[in-house]
Amino acid sequence: MNGTDRNGRAPLLLARNIAKSFGDFRALRDVDVTVFPGRITAFVGPNGAGKTTLFHILSGNLRPDRGRVLLDGVDITRFEPWRIAWMGMGKLYQDVRIFEGLSVLDNVKAALLEPSDYSILSAFRLRRFAAAERTRNDEAMHYLEYVGLGEFAKKRGGELSFGQQKLLAIARLLAHGSRLLLLDEPTAALSPVMTENMISLIRKITEEQNVSVALIEHNMRVVRNLASYIYFLHEGTVFCHGTQSCVLENPEVRELYMGLSGGRME
Repeated sequence: MNGTDRNGRAPLLLARNIAKSFGDFRALRDVDVTVFPGRITAFVGPNGAGKTTLFHILSGNLRPDRGRVLLDGVDITRFEPWRIAWMGMGKLYQDVRIFEGLSVLDNVKAALLEPSDYSILSAFRLRRFAAAERTRNDEAMHYLEYVGLGEFAKKRGGELSFGQQKLLAIARLLAHGSRLLLLDEPTAALSPVMTENMISLIRKITEEQNVSVALIEHNMRVVRNLASYIYFLHEGTVFCHGTQSCVLENPEVRELYMGLSGGRME
């Protein structure tokens, strides 16, 4: 999948020949992946298959030993994570990273800051600062309400449940203007109700916000509900990739992933 998709769109994210080792352990071996815009792409596979290592490389938290990563055609392989984030790639970590001591509203407001807002001189432009602050409040509330956290705006981030903190982290990514979200196990450790909320939110984001999603997920019901394209990783390689039926109904995938010789991956 190196060209355009069926709608003629060029890839949003490309990774080619990615290799990464930690000592004698080869975590990734010549991995190729393509993420097209407007699509939910899932990365599945057993623990230790290399999925999280791949996401760390895509987002700049790790450097590959070999290979290239391109975002919108720009080679970002050696870019720092903050620079990749400003280019529009946001990441939800397994260990959710919010400002626990700040209010929920201020967490989102922090994501709305532009580089110029950090200038000391801007603090002396009081009228301009006050107007910008009102606008920032309104925008932050918009994103909180969008993810279902509007009523918790005045709470501290640390007072939210783990699932609500994940929603807050996603609100921050949307507020920052992310066009591609890398979600590392977004439904892990969530209650059934919060899992359904997360599924609905991810679907809504791709349908309404012109945001693409790549996710790592072990819950096959979630994958079936969301993903239009799937990569199955095994022992650091892409074993196969394609549509849901192509991957999830593959007998070899069922055997490698679940130890199943038949039936469905649920």
